[in-house]
Amino acid sequence: MSLSTLTTLFDSPLLRVTDIVCRHPRGGCGCERGDERTHLTMIRRNGFGYHARGKVVIGDSTTALLYRGGDSYRISHPFEDGDECTAFEIAPEHEEEVFGLRLQGRDDFRRSVSSRNLFACLALHSSLKRGFDDALAVEESASLLCESVLRGEKAGESASSLSSAAFSHVQRAREAIQADLANVDSLDALAAKAGCSPFYLARIFRKATGFTLAEYRTRLRIAYSLDRLAQGESDLSALAQDLGFSHHSHFSSTFRRCVGMTPSAVRASLRANRLTAPGRDLIARAKARR
Repeated sequence: MSLSTLTTLFDSPLLRVTDIVCRHPRGGCGCERGDERTHLTMIRRNGFGYHARGKVVIGDSTTALLYRGGDSYRISHPFEDGDECTAFEIAPEHEEEVFGLRLQGRDDFRRSVSSRNLFACLALHSSLKRGFDDALAVEESASLLCESVLRGEKAGESASSLSSAAFSHVQRAREAIQADLANVDSLDALAAKAGCSPFYLARIFRKATGFTLAEYRTRLRIAYSLDRLAQGESDLSALAQDLGFSHHSHFSSTFRRCVGMTPSAVRASLRANRLTAPGRDLIARAKARR
């Protein structure tokens, strides 16, 4: 029985959007894959390892992973409880325009995902799951989202210069943070879990991911809260406590700084099938054109 479920949410001559739910237990690489169209995968929950061209990239909710058509690759599962993703495929004649030219090393595989872009992805995903079928609005929202992610900041631009040992320390730190987002470990305690000195960990973690440890934890907390809100979470105080925030107001202010909206506004937007993109309300624009 397959441990992954792929559901096509939207399919047009220009664009395909696929929901991917994996329940694979934590483990090493699976079988070799390939012969797929170029696609960008945004990770809504947990993450996975992507092994291609002799490189290894670990993706989570702070990063998007780009597969290039023609590559062969393997997937590993460094986190517990599988992962959930949304994949965007563009018609082959438009791939280069949207996804750009192939880059060297890990820079080509991985892009940083802001909290606002993750919210835009969740809004699009939730709307499609509920049957929203305005093709123009969906295609425009998805293309703007892909463009924003791919043209934005790169994740860990200097990661390719790290040794395999350093990369392993970084991965253990990421797993420790992911496993307990409410934990407020000191740098010293986190470094002990990663198996290196605290100052070395702080230096290589930022080099590998593009974030400080505190920034990374905050991004994961906001990603988790967005997923909970998309699932219908109504108790914001309990959500704040689950994520380790000292009080509800601290959670709300951090959320608004990262996403640009309050948790309550995001929850209402997700319930209303409102597609979003950076600085735009695409549903309102689609209705205005009718």
